Amino acid sequence: MQMVQKKLQERYIAARASRPEDKITNPLAIDASAHKPLYRNVAEKRAAYNAALDSRECAIDVNGDKMYIGTPGAEFNNVEFIAGMWRVQNPFNEQITNVRDRQFVLRDKLPRQEKTLFEFYSASHVSVNCYGPFCAETANYIVAKYTTDNGTYWSYGRTIEEARAFLGIKMYDEYMYLINSVARANSLSQNK
Repeated sequence: MQMVQKKLQERYIAARASRPEDKITNPLAIDASAHKPLYRNVAEKRAAYNAALDSRECAIDVNGDKMYIGTPGAEFNNVEFIAGMWRVQNPFNEQITNVRDRQFVLRDKLPRQEKTLFEFYSASHVSVNCYGPFCAETANYIVAKYTTDNGTYWSYGRTIEEARAFLGIKMYDEYMYLINSVARANSLSQNK
């Protein structure tokens, strides 16, 4: 009997112990503008999660089905407390690319060669609801990319022209002094 109690105690402790992979998977869980968040960081989430484990609370999934916190599919990184209840987060296996403070899933590289040497991709905008990130299966944006020795620059638009224009503006802002020094080299030397 002591062996069973010892194993149960070990499982109890293991279920409540923090782990390096612990994370907050949905930004809405800590967004104070949407509601009063239950936690603001991973340590506070762990404390709230452990309290939910102790009180045998349920989490709800996107279909409205309930499952107990801590059961398979409702473990620490699978749930978030949003708008007053624990919610199971939908898995999102797409790679997200941040472009000018927005998130996109790049779909296909477009076969387009231009003298700007920009690369263009069809992309889907990523949104987040209380059940996690999601995006359309079809592309609804164009993302432009240009890689330099100083880093990679990104832009987006509804059309190739918009994406190119926004990236061109970004490149000019970044390299304005170099462009001006070359473009005005002759006029500056003649004024001397």
